[in-house]
Amino acid sequence: MKVYGFDLLPWPYLDAPSYYPDANALFDPARAQQVWFTIPYYREGIGFLLAADGSYKNYDELKAGGSAVRVSILQNPGVEDLIHSVLPDAQVLALDSQANVIQAISAGQADAAAVDQSTVRWLNVQQSGAYLDSGFGFQPQTYSAAVKPGDEVWIRFLDQALHEAMTGVTFGSYTASFKKWFGIDLPSPTIGFPIEYAA
Repeated sequence: MKVYGFDLLPWPYLDAPSYYPDANALFDPARAQQVWFTIPYYREGIGFLLAADGSYKNYDELKAGGSAVRVSILQNPGVEDLIHSVLPDAQVLALDSQANVIQAISAGQADAAAVDQSTVRWLNVQQSGAYLDSGFGFQPQTYSAAVKPGDEVWIRFLDQALHEAMTGVTFGSYTASFKKWFGIDLPSPTIGFPIEYAA
């Protein structure tokens, strides 16, 4: 199977018992033909990580910087087009590892690192004062848990557990994780009409 031009190996848990979920699975239509996905529990995307002592402090400044802006990103086909979709004139520095993408801004080789938005948030919490979040995210991607197809009871249980974590009785644990890892205070679900059905 090919996804975005890459050969994907078979999912390692397809031969495993059905109770073994992959809780960090990026939804993709081709993958959905091999596994069952739960309801989404997180919306990932690409963000720009900035050095706190760098020349640019937010996305608007990056965009205004035009061709002077240097953006590091993990080496993959199409990364130039991806960056140019939101920073049309930026220079793109494609590197061989995520660690090098981030190191490039620390070393002054890049002005912004294009990484997962969750990584941007996590680094701002874990290394407070070293980095800035540009305040801009793009290329939304849905994270769900993936399980071996066939067990309707198990997938419904997982869906309900995730639903309650995000909107109900175990919301406290979910919001505590967001605060701990991303530094974000989630608004409490409203009482009465279910928030997931609000417009």
